[in-house]
Order: sequence, then C-alpha cells, then structure tokens
Amino acid sequence: MDRDGPVGESATELVYPSDPRDGWEPGPPSVKAVAPSAIGGAIVPLGVYYAIRHQVHGDATALAIAGIPAALWVGFTWLRRRRVDPIGAVVLFGFIAGLTVSASLGGNAFVLKVRDSVFTALFGVLCLLSLRFMPRPMMFYIGRVFSAGEDPERINAYDALWDLPPARRTFAIITTVWGIGLICEASARVTLAAILPTGPFLAASPALAAVAFGGMFAFTAWYSRWSRERVQAQQAVGMTDV
Repeated sequence: MDRDGPVGESATELVYPSDPRDGWEPGPPSVKAVAPSAIGGAIVPLGVYYAIRHQVHGDATALAIAGIPAALWVGFTWLRRRRVDPIGAVVLFGFIAGLTVSASLGGNAFVLKVRDSVFTALFGVLCLLSLRFMPRPMMFYIGRVFSAGEDPERINAYDALWDLPPARRTFAIITTVWGIGLICEASARVTLAAILPTGPFLAASPALAAVAFGGMFAFTAWYSRWSRERVQAQQAVGMTDV
C-alpha cells in the first residue's frame, strides 16, 4: 500500500473493530465453535458406520445409513437456529449425491467413500473462484458464521474488518491456502479410497482429514494473528506502508 494512501495517513486511523458491549474482537473461529459441526457431521457418522457395518449387507448400505446423522444434524441446527450448518450441509449434500450415483451403479461403495472428497474439492475450487468473482473471499463468510454466530453486534464488527486493507489481504491469502489445501486433501482421499478396502479407508480417512484441516485451521489462526501484530508493530514505529 502506498504510504500516502487513504488508509495510511496516520497510524491511529487503522483501528480494528470490536463489540462495544464486551470488547470482543473478530478473529478466526475457535475450536469450541467448530467442534459441534465436526462431531455432528463427521465423527458421529463414522461411529455409526463401525457400529452397523457387520450387521447389514454390504459396505454401501452401511455407508448410506451412516449418512443419516448428518441429515439429522442439519435439521436440528435449522430448527434451533434457523440457519444451515455449513459442515453438516456439505456432508449431507455429498451423501445425497453419492447415494444417488451409487444406486445408479448398483450400490458402488467406492462412490460413497469418495462422495465427501468430490464436494471438498468443489469447495476448494469455489474458494479460489471467490477471489475473483465474489464480493469477498469465501473464508470471510465462513469465518463470520463460526466467529460471530448470529449476534448482530458481532456480525457488524466482523463486517467492519473488510474496511481494513490489511484484513482484505489476510482473507485473500487464507482463502487461497484453504482452496489449494482442500483440493489436495480431496485428491489424497480419493487415492486412499482406490487402494484401500472400506474398513481401513474409514480408519485412515479421519487421520488424513485431521492433519489437513488441523493444519489449515492452525495456519488460519497463526496468519491472522501474525498479520495483525505486524500491522500494529508498523504503526507503533510510525510506518503506514502495510
């Protein structure tokens, strides 16, 4: 940014927004905020699969039944908060599409195993496309859902971040990392689905997801904090070229 640009005329102009009631400041979502969606949309379906896979005929049937908790979670979230849970919705949409395709292919278990990977990859592509074709990067909207929730004051504070050029760059970089990371994770999962039986695949898949998503989440938290600290340090010494 140019030193004489509209945001950099004085070091005091770049003020991060906050909730006037309690001083809450927008930032990356906490593990506590994401945990319910991860449990309802991923961990519970996996537990259901292992509980019933020896009680039903075929992996495809077990995988189909294991997708039901995702539907219940999305419905519960909608009834309780009148909003769609993003993680549960992605899993549910992938489940429905995968089950439809599997039925047309005679109950192909491979299709059901990779259904989430398809939509993970598509979401990664959407993240990258959002940098060019959406008003704000995709991770801005995802972060707002998990960080600000439904609180109007916190939503307003989160939206105010977009008025800060350093924050715009931060969201662009984070969205790029998530876009590329999701595509790579989906590709690795499809490879595992092709070479492993269903049981070992479902044991390895959560580990792969934990490493990939945990790494991207950790990067998001670290880079957000680093970017802000960098701006504040530059302001402290009178530098405005951020």
